[in-house]
Amino acid sequence: MTLDQRREQTRRRRIAAGPLAAAFPVVEFVRIQLDFVDSSSHPPSGQVHVIYPPAPAFFEYACPYGDCDGGLDLNDAVAAMVAKSMPQSEGTVGCTGFRAGAGPVKRPCELLANFRIAAEYQPKT
Repeated sequence: MTLDQRREQTRRRRIAAGPLAAAFPVVEFVRIQLDFVDSSSHPPSGQVHVIYPPAPAFFEYACPYGDCDGGLDLNDAVAAMVAKSMPQSEGTVGCTGFRAGAGPVKRPCELLANFRIAAEYQPKT
């Protein structure tokens, strides 16, 4: 699959996810913190994403390496956390992509991200 095909597939999944308010009606917002772990001496800088009810309920993030065609998928982690009404969750996820290598051969990315997900829920009535 080409990079353009992957991007189009991701775009379609983002649209199909619908808004956070529809997917998880009791959630006020979701905050995702990503801290990257790599064997290089200069791993990518961390990222923070905050998703509010009008935003897509889509929790896939592109790999921060520009020569990588993959990403980090936290959709299942968020869904499991919200299903249990947990205020936060932590774990590690690996990049699913491949990076350009010397010549025409690509190698697995191997970037890891430690994640912390926090959700704020609507008060129960």
